[in-house]
Amino acid sequence: MEFPASVDALFPGGFSKPSSVFISGSDRTLLKWFAFAWLSPYGSRVYWTDVRLRGEILDPLDPMALHAVPEESVYVLEPPDLFPDERGASQAEAAAVTMLESDETPGSLRGLLEFLRMPSHAQKLISDTGRPESPSILVTTNSQRIAIAYPQERLEPLMRALLEAGTCQVALWAEASTTLTSIFDAILLLEGNDPAEWANATIRCAKGISAGLLSTGKPVRLADIESIATVLEKFLPTRSK
Repeated sequence: MEFPASVDALFPGGFSKPSSVFISGSDRTLLKWFAFAWLSPYGSRVYWTDVRLRGEILDPLDPMALHAVPEESVYVLEPPDLFPDERGASQAEAAAVTMLESDETPGSLRGLLEFLRMPSHAQKLISDTGRPESPSILVTTNSQRIAIAYPQERLEPLMRALLEAGTCQVALWAEASTTLTSIFDAILLLEGNDPAEWANATIRCAKGISAGLLSTGKPVRLADIESIATVLEKFLPTRSK
């Protein structure tokens, strides 16, 4: 598929360096479709962690159910699989203390400890894909399902470690509202409740985009965003425009 020149219009230059984006909305499937359409031009460096409950059945219009997202770039995990590895980090921290003469933990060591505190899935994905010069884009769906395992005071060090490892982080947050957004460079709000009516759904920026289509903070219909509409028209049935 060829993509229009306006592909960077939503987040100008944003994925050329490690950065973080939070996208919230009430419909899990529509959130995935928006992220899929937005990130399609970067497909070779986009990796999805789909957080599912045990036995969960996908919406028939889910982009993964329709095999729109390449299977080799999707990792399906249950929420406990993505909880932090506090035990591993604590053991490493205890070992590090015995090797340090100062009570002050160097920044490099703090970053290592945060890396070790990540779940094994995140460690492996980052090790395999993280590149500061061309950062991988790691999408986590249903982020609300794992937020309870990450205390607010741990979020900023965790995000710093993720970005320093050479990744872009895109968190999709469905259903429940949250205030845990200050750590993200950009915040987008998606309004819409039916993937089949994606054309009338709107996206707006609440933080972090100062140029391009979303810089005004006003809602923009997905049908009016050429790069998004080009992708969604290919994959989704449309009841209204």
